[in-house]
Amino acid sequence: MSFTSKTIDLGFIVMELTEHCVTATVKEGVLIELEHIAALHEVFAEYYSERSFGYIDNRINQYAINLNPELYNTRYAKMVGIAIVCYTDNCIKNANFEKTFYNWPFGVFKDLDEAKLWIEKLIAEEK
Repeated sequence: MSFTSKTIDLGFIVMELTEHCVTATVKEGVLIELEHIAALHEVFAEYYSERSFGYIDNRINQYAINLNPELYNTRYAKMVGIAIVCYTDNCIKNANFEKTFYNWPFGVFKDLDEAKLWIEKLIAEEK
């Protein structure tokens, strides 16, 4: 089945979907809660139900994440890993703290292309 790249705006986040990767940019000032994750999972179910994919959080904007353990344990089955792209030292510090809550591949990067390469590697390992 072929995949056509697509951009989706859910109001709190803009996602660029490609065959095996979601590159997401959360909008400025958002507080990520479980209902936001549920909305993401609806998109994942529609576009990635039959293929593995990676998720890249392109942290251009500042936003907050509710430190609810349920939030960190909510994973979509076909997701092979999460990459966080940071542009400030504070973002890197926060992402490395978040990493301690996850039990699957989680990478922190300073460059979007590096994150995409890491996701491609994870996808290749899945095959």
